[in-house]
Amino acid sequence: MLKKFKNIISKTDYFFLKKFGSYKSLKILENIKEAQKLFASLNEIGEESKVRFVGGCVRKALQGEQVDDIDLATLHNPDEVKKRLVENNIKVFDTGLAHGTVTAILGEKKFEITTLRKDLSTDGRHAKIEHTLDWREDASRRDFTINAIYSDIEGRIFDPFNGSSDLKNGVIKFIGSPEERIQEDYLRILRYFRFFNHYSTKEHETEVLSSIKKNINGLNKISNERIFSEIKKIFKNNLGLKFFLNQHTKEIVQKIFPQLRYDERLKKINSLIPKIKNEFDSDLILATLIVDESNEFEYVCHKYKTSKNIQDRFKNISINFEKIKNKDFYQENNIKKLIYFNGRKEVKDLFLFSLTINRKIKNFDIEKLFKFINNCKIPKFPISGEYLKERGYKTGKELGKRLKFLEEQWIKNNFILDKKNIK
Repeated sequence: MLKKFKNIISKTDYFFLKKFGSYKSLKILENIKEAQKLFASLNEIGEESKVRFVGGCVRKALQGEQVDDIDLATLHNPDEVKKRLVENNIKVFDTGLAHGTVTAILGEKKFEITTLRKDLSTDGRHAKIEHTLDWREDASRRDFTINAIYSDIEGRIFDPFNGSSDLKNGVIKFIGSPEERIQEDYLRILRYFRFFNHYSTKEHETEVLSSIKKNINGLNKISNERIFSEIKKIFKNNLGLKFFLNQHTKEIVQKIFPQLRYDERLKKINSLIPKIKNEFDSDLILATLIVDESNEFEYVCHKYKTSKNIQDRFKNISINFEKIKNKDFYQENNIKKLIYFNGRKEVKDLFLFSLTINRKIKNFDIEKLFKFINNCKIPKFPISGEYLKERGYKTGKELGKRLKFLEEQWIKNNFILDKKNIK
């Protein structure tokens, strides 16, 4: 009877949500089978939910975006969470016990589960916390209203600061005082710009910009790795391409990250057709803003402790900076050679970057060139050392020299080998 009554309530709730709000998109979360098992493990039948989706996954679901990371908030303390999950054969790991967080893994999905908490004190980087049983108290310590929206597994919303309304209306609002929120964690300055770029349809509020300018030096307390990670997120999926269009944003961000000095190149990216524009990932956009013919990119990579992959991509562009200004770079024969020597991804980076600095590129069929790069078959040198030894060459320097000579002739002849050169 209780279960039947509960189902009636759920259907009624969903009817009103579907009719009067945008919450029907929360079905994205409700239909995650792994989440259903996890919620069943942490909830008691017939009682109010003791675990809820929170933060980015709810925000993205409401916006119809792809949900990747899934964060959950719960009334249970970490030990109780672990106990219940283990009893239900769910893998669980201690990943942030100091903050009350454990990680559950079901199949391919990862869930960060954090006990409700409140801040006792903060220093701009870290917070001393204690657990609470008050959902609103947990919401009060979060940064923006759009990140303080909770949902249970049946799509019922707990939204104490009207974040869903702000999200719908394109408003990025700090919870409480902007200055207090920023001083709790100075990285929120960059987070504000990221969410503003993505969701806002309004102008910056004067109070917010004033608080950011007043506290901008607090970012010196934040590790360079965290700053760089946040900068990358800003430019993910081309969301940062309008970042420098607003003069207030531009001045503040370039004060934080003065190496982002070639912002005029972003206009070139914005002018590209969507098919080409969407090929610019966050790392390549950063390269567009940073890299030139000098080796100054090395300082950026060292300071922000970037991955080797980013270092290699920046270096590839820097050492070829002058070459991509030459019209011969865009000849199909040359592109084919570059792919052979460097790899397809590296050549795509050079080609895409060149669109932002080379005025002559407009004389070429960009789509045709890009299609050629994507579809070009990487040739394989048809001659081996064994092949030459069968023809009388002995193992050693002479064989190596002959092999290298033949490869050079093969490349020079557009990857066609004249058999008369093989003696």
